Amino acid sequence: MRALALACAILSLLILAGITLGAGAAYPGYDHLRQFISELGADGALTGPHVSLAFIVSGALLTVFWLLCAVLFPRTPLFLIGFGLSALNGLGLMFGGVFPCDFGCEPGGVTLSGRLHEILGGVGYMAGVAGIFLIGLAARNQPALRGLFTLGLICGVPALAVVWFVQPWFHWLGVAQRILETAFAVWAVGVALSLRRLPETAR
Repeated sequence: MRALALACAILSLLILAGITLGAGAAYPGYDHLRQFISELGADGALTGPHVSLAFIVSGALLTVFWLLCAVLFPRTPLFLIGFGLSALNGLGLMFGGVFPCDFGCEPGGVTLSGRLHEILGGVGYMAGVAGIFLIGLAARNQPALRGLFTLGLICGVPALAVVWFVQPWFHWLGVAQRILETAFAVWAVGVALSLRRLPETAR
């Protein structure tokens, strides 16, 4: 089960990174520094169908990863809540593909799909940031996992700082979003690698 969890995490991140870079290169005039990743999967975008599918697969794998962690790690309240919130982040990505934003990802959303994309994506991001801190705090009480507390601060603090700037009014929203996604990715890899340090009694 630990190998499955690790595979889900790594594959999810590779799919998301690959489609972001690949679709960004194929999207005429796309600017990674000033545009949402979701614009690559927007309704009417040239790359839309492929990116939306990648979001669904990547988000589903990420959700499975966090749910497996909830089973494998010690079942303390902080761990369970933290992994549950992290799974919501995975679901936010998955439903971001199910409900693509309107072309250009303008705020407010004209269609129901566009509005759901914005709401679910925002909830997923906030849940993901909260999940980092809760899992980090829970790990602080586990001798074999205390390194996750430090990693949680390294990833969680910048994630919390930039999540408020993943907004249309911010000129460098693409930079903010990629810092946030990088923090999530590093955190997921760190948690996945820590599975091997779990004591047998935790599984």
